[in-house]
Amino acid sequence: NVTDVYPALETTNTGLSQTEAQARLSRYGANAICEVKGKPIYIKLAANFTHLMALLLWAGGIMAFLGQMPQLGIAIWAVNLINGAFSFWQEYRAEKATEALKRLLPTYALVLRDDQQQKTPAEELVPGDIILLAEGDHISADARLVEAAELRVDQSTLSGESHPVRKVSEAILQQNLARVEMPNLIFAGTNVVAGTGKAAVFATGMNSEFGKIAGLTQSVGEELSPLQREMQQATK
Repeated sequence: NVTDVYPALETTNTGLSQTEAQARLSRYGANAICEVKGKPIYIKLAANFTHLMALLLWAGGIMAFLGQMPQLGIAIWAVNLINGAFSFWQEYRAEKATEALKRLLPTYALVLRDDQQQKTPAEELVPGDIILLAEGDHISADARLVEAAELRVDQSTLSGESHPVRKVSEAILQQNLARVEMPNLIFAGTNVVAGTGKAAVFATGMNSEFGKIAGLTQSVGEELSPLQREMQQATK
């Protein structure tokens, strides 16, 4: 029920006070996508020139120079440098996925605080904030709708569904729906295609569905492909 949303999130229909919002910001942290610290870039760069095949090629180049074949040595080393640089560039571009996800999130949000509408940096949104939505808005956090008028949201970034989804504020009794399928919930990283709405934020930052996706993209383990494993075995 809509009337149960406010007490459940410890907020009111007039929004949080500025004091409470600051306290919750300290408690929950900024509404932002965080990057997982991985290996330093210089270690990743060096790894592309020090794996077993690369070491064999370095050694092959040295042997070519010792055998009075400098052209062959230069060619072997050039192949090693080009291959290492290309491999590093491919890895570097793949790791930029988090930055691409960040660009999908808006910079500001229209928030109701102390019963006053105000434009607030999206990073300062906290659970319990009341956000106001209109056509064309990008949604900054996961929230439960408390008011909706002909509201339709494009949430293809989460579900892959190309058609806008109709959203409502009424309680949903159906039990077998995934969270992103709930018609009374809206999510960070999606945008309003039509209509207006008012919603109470319940998840921000890495706790949002969008944040969880960003976390997964950074936590995928580095595993060799079957071809790479075969090449490694052949090299040995």
